[in-house]
Amino acid sequence: MSVLITTNEPIAIRRLFVDRIEVPMNFDIKLYTESGTVGIERKKLPGDFLTSVDDGRLRREIIAMRGECDHQLVLLHGVFRYDRHGQVLDGKRTLRWTRTGIRNIRRTIEWVEGCFIEQAEDDQELIDVIETLQKYLNEKHHFSLKGRPGIQKTWVVPTMEERVIHFYDGIPDIAPVRAKALAARFPSPMELYEASAEDIATMSGFGKQSAIKIYNFLRGV
Repeated sequence: MSVLITTNEPIAIRRLFVDRIEVPMNFDIKLYTESGTVGIERKKLPGDFLTSVDDGRLRREIIAMRGECDHQLVLLHGVFRYDRHGQVLDGKRTLRWTRTGIRNIRRTIEWVEGCFIEQAEDDQELIDVIETLQKYLNEKHHFSLKGRPGIQKTWVVPTMEERVIHFYDGIPDIAPVRAKALAARFPSPMELYEASAEDIATMSGFGKQSAIKIYNFLRGV
């Protein structure tokens, strides 16, 4: 398996790939397959992943992968652990994210950003996931889906803005008009995740209480 891997990755991760080329990149791994190039951003769980959501790094990395590769993948490295209240644990420390919030951000990455998600619990599974992904994308036919009808080419593919508005419309108490206003202010849900309740409250038609509800909903609070 031959990959490009960023020089920013820890040496322990780079050494997992025997046949590798190390180059500076704006995301972690570029994989070459018969179905096109795959950009892969590895996120260590939980801290690296959640911090990158909060500070905007993950959104920038997804945009970079989208600009350079045919397919985009966020590879979650590790496992989420929760306390009895459903709060994410980082060692013995409890984070503000909840199980519901994690589900929501995963849905945003996949359904809105159009970026696939896979998970590897340890280093060995990390290599297995990438190796099997390359083999899968190198195959011309996948017989497990042989009995399914082909995709209808006349289907209309929604625009990014329409998908964002649809996502925002699913937030409690957000009607279509306010969903459009949110989309105009925050063109990507990842930007809304980064925003504080105070940022949201400055928008016309959004009061303090409404802003807090949106902020808490996205984090499953």
